[in-house]
Amino acid sequence: MANKTWNKSKTVMAVGWCGVCQKELLSDAGGWIVNAEKKHFCHDGRDGSCFDKYVIEQKNVAEDASYEGS
Repeated sequence: MANKTWNKSKTVMAVGWCGVCQKELLSDAGGWIVNAEKKHFCHDGRDGSCFDKYVIEQKNVAEDASYEGS
């Protein structure tokens, strides 16, 4: 009796778009982050990631708001 093997290809789905660079993020690609606000970001570790850029931007916005409120 011959062994039968099934060759099922994985389904690849788009999970969203990067909130910074607008790159499409795919379910099988990895290298992406979803934050508590349900925003998606690239995270490839090279030259800083879009998530890192977002965090720095949000920190600067918070500092500006606290400065204006003083």
